[in-house]
Amino acid sequence: MAENIALIRIDDNFAIQLLEILNNDEKLQAELGVSDHKISKEEFIRHNDKWAESTNSEIFAIALNGIAIGIISLSHQNIEESKAQVGYWIGSDYWEKGYTSSAFSKILDYAKGKGIKCLSAKINKENIASKRIWERYNGNIKIVDNMFYANIIL
Repeated sequence: MAENIALIRIDDNFAIQLLEILNNDEKLQAELGVSDHKISKEEFIRHNDKWAESTNSEIFAIALNGIAIGIISLSHQNIEESKAQVGYWIGSDYWEKGYTSSAFSKILDYAKGKGIKCLSAKINKENIASKRIWERYNGNIKIVDNMFYANIIL
């Protein structure tokens, strides 16, 4: 159930659970455009830490009943301009069950609490499910060069 979704900072336990998905979920790998190169927990944590620092981001595990099933981030945060970007992925076993939409609702509330007023994302044109999430929350969607550009005013 989508109401059992929580956003939780990624610890070692969640990193291991997320790596299991990333390293073995071929459908997700195809969606993300990544090879089947297996990564270690250390590589995963190092990459996330470096990316978060360089993009002024916060990364959360999307947890279903305490088990990590995906990631959502609030990135490129600019508190002075009250804007940020949102990105996410979720294991294919959990697609089309409302979990990403629930996590998205929670990141909107979190962003609002930080004083962010505008959220945006770039979405692959084939990713209709992600486009629908933004539309469900009154996002404005434009198509440019085979990509959806979405934004929401909070």
